[in-house]
Amino acid sequence: MKNQTQKRAFYVLTGCIAALALCIAAALAPLCRTPAAQDVCIPGTRGTIYATVQLPGKLARSGDMPLAVLCHGFTGSRAGDGHFAPLAQELAAQGIATVRLDFPGCGDSTEPFTAYTLSNMADDVESAILYMQSTYGTGPTALVGHSMGGRLASLYPQQKGGIAALVLWSPANGAGLNGLEFLNIDDFSAVEAMAAEAEANGSVTAWGVELSAAYMDEMRTSDPNAALRESALPTLLTYSGSEGILSSTTQAETIAAVQSLPDGQVVLDPFAAGNHNYLSDDPATAAALDKALRQTTVRFLTQYLG
Repeated sequence: MKNQTQKRAFYVLTGCIAALALCIAAALAPLCRTPAAQDVCIPGTRGTIYATVQLPGKLARSGDMPLAVLCHGFTGSRAGDGHFAPLAQELAAQGIATVRLDFPGCGDSTEPFTAYTLSNMADDVESAILYMQSTYGTGPTALVGHSMGGRLASLYPQQKGGIAALVLWSPANGAGLNGLEFLNIDDFSAVEAMAAEAEANGSVTAWGVELSAAYMDEMRTSDPNAALRESALPTLLTYSGSEGILSSTTQAETIAAVQSLPDGQVVLDPFAAGNHNYLSDDPATAAALDKALRQTTVRFLTQYLG
């Protein structure tokens, strides 16, 4: 009888502990659950910037919550070819907030594409960072940039400062007008002719959009790989296997620049089957590419923003 009584008491105590654990988990769940992403309108230097914010489930003290700004590529949008939303969710699960924005003339932006310049994009990134700091108390900040967004990210620390780390997905980092090689990868003289036309007429049409003379001039006078070396920030670089629109010279020069950095990391193998946008016609391959891109980026940012 004594043993049976002891067993009953043990089972009752165990059940109470389990019930208490469930109650605590239920009470904490709302605090830990990742909030839904929110579309926001950020005041910018030229008007409204349309953006999406993703916050962690548990907010850190003001100034402690890391932030990643997600910068899309040429003629893209804050969807980031479908990569940005799942990346933002995984970063939020690691306590890192994100903001992703539509650059001038892209996505929900109401500006003409002629406002798409490196300086305007840099101003918008700065406005987004200030908004996140004042609204949510974010602190250490990284930039994640794809293609032209990667070029912007490479240049930004030298222009504006305040950045702790960089993630570059297939950045268009050719020096000068070589950064526009994707406009006609098979004939660079055509790119030079476009730049001359823009200078003469104020703008030129390419890829179905109107490129301003100011954009062409900023491209001509910028050298993102030199900027990477000067800022010497922790930098992650990826390129895909089927690049297609960026030359092997640009890739090699950018890889060398990042490898020269004290905390530079170059990751290529997981993306051998992907195109410039880390996509594939095969759904399984596309899913694997997206997963690898997220995991590689999250691992790097938790290391240098945590």
